[in-house]
Amino acid sequence: MNISDIYNKSPSFKYIWKISWPIMIANLAIPIVSATDTAVMGQENSPTFIAAIALGSIVFSIVYFSLNFLRMSTTGLVSQEKGKDNDEGIKSLISLSLSIAIIIGTIIIVFSIPIINLSKFLITSSERSETLMSEYIYYRSFAAPATLMNMVLLGVFIGIGSTRSAMIQLIFISLLNALLSIIFVIIFNLGIMGVALGTVIAQWSGWILSIIILRKLIDFNTFSINSYFNIFFYRDKNFILIFNISKDFFIRTLCIVFAEFVLINNSAKLGNNYLAVIQIYIVFLSFISYGLDSFAHSAETLLGQAFGKKDKITSLIVIIKTLVLAVILAVFLSAILLILGNYSFFLFTSIESLIIISTELLPYLVILPIISVWAFMFDGFFIGAAKSKPMRNSTIFAFVIFLLINYLIMNINPNIQMLWIGYLIFLFLRGIFLSIYFKSLFIYDN
Repeated sequence: MNISDIYNKSPSFKYIWKISWPIMIANLAIPIVSATDTAVMGQENSPTFIAAIALGSIVFSIVYFSLNFLRMSTTGLVSQEKGKDNDEGIKSLISLSLSIAIIIGTIIIVFSIPIINLSKFLITSSERSETLMSEYIYYRSFAAPATLMNMVLLGVFIGIGSTRSAMIQLIFISLLNALLSIIFVIIFNLGIMGVALGTVIAQWSGWILSIIILRKLIDFNTFSINSYFNIFFYRDKNFILIFNISKDFFIRTLCIVFAEFVLINNSAKLGNNYLAVIQIYIVFLSFISYGLDSFAHSAETLLGQAFGKKDKITSLIVIIKTLVLAVILAVFLSAILLILGNYSFFLFTSIESLIIISTELLPYLVILPIISVWAFMFDGFFIGAAKSKPMRNSTIFAFVIFLLINYLIMNINPNIQMLWIGYLIFLFLRGIFLSIYFKSLFIYDN
C-alpha cells in the first residue's frame, strides 16, 4: 500500500466536515449568550452596565476556563478508549469526571462571597460597576455544578464522535440562556440579576437534557446515581491519570484566562468606554474561536481515536486535513470582518463613543482569525493525544512575553490599540511555541 492509498483510506475531507459542522453551529451558538447579555445591557444607555457584564464575565472566564480541563481531559481520554473499543473504560471515565465536576461546582457556590471580594480586590473599576458585578457573580454561581457537569458531558460527546449530540446540548443551553436573559431583563426588568438567573436555569436544564442524550448513546443498564457518580472517585484507577493531565491543562488554561484578565483590567484603567469596547471585541473573539474550534474538536476526536490505535499515518492525515479546513475558514472569517465589521458594532450598542473606538480597532480585528487559528488547532491536536505538558509549557512562555508587552505598554504609552495588538501577539505565540512540540504527537506513552 503506497502513500496515496493510505491517504484515501484515511478520514476524508467530507467526513471531517460531517463531524465538524454540528460543532461549528453549536460553537457559534455559545457566544450568543455573551452577545445577547452585552446587547441587552447596552440598551441601558450607559457603558456601566456593559462594563459590569465584562467584569462579571471575566471572573467566570477565569473560573470556568481554568476548569475546562474537565472537558479537555475527558475528550482526549474518552476518544482514545473509543479507539480501543473499550466501552467500560468510557463509562468509568464518565462517572469519575462527573463526580469531580459536581464537587468543584459545589465548592464554587460555597465560596461565592470570597470570590466576589477577591474580584473587587483584583479588578479596578467604578464603584457602580463593582456593585453590579457582585450581584451578577453571586446569582450566577448557582449554575456552577451544572456548568461543570455539562463540560464533562460535552467532552464525552466529542470524544465518542457524536458531534450532533454536542450540538444539541450547546444550542439548547445557549438559546435558552439568551431567551431567558431577554425575558428577565426586557419584560420583567430584573436588570443584571435577570441575566444571571437566565444562565442558572439554562445550565441546569441543559444538564438534564445531556443526561437523557447520554443514556441513548451509552448503555448504563440502570438509571441509578451510582452509574454516573462515584463518591470514592479518588480510588479509581484513572484518577491519577486524569489528575496529572488536568493539572497541566489547568495551568495552561489559567494562563489564557489571566491574559484576558490582564487585557480587560488594563482596559478598565483607561476608562469604562475602553472596557466596554474590549468586551465587545471579546464577543467577536468568542465567535471566531468557537468557529475555528469546530475543526479543532474534530481533530480531538479523530486524532484521539487514531492515537488509541497507535496509528501514526492516520494521525498525520487528520492533522493535515483539519488544519487545511481551519485555515480556509480563518481566511473566510477575516474577509467577512473586513466587509461587514463596521456595521456589526451597531448590534451591540448605540453609544456613539463606543462605536467610534470600535471602528478604529477594526483592522486589528480583521487579522484575528488568521493570527489565532494556529493556537486553536494545535490545542486540538494535543488534547486528542492527551499530551498536556507541551500545552502547558508553550502557553506559559507566551504568557510571560504577553505580560512583558503589557508592562511596557502601560508604562510607556497606554492605549487601547496597543493592548489589543499585545493580545494578538499572545495568541500567535501560543501556536508558534506549541508547533515546536509537533513530533511528540507521534510518541506513545504505552
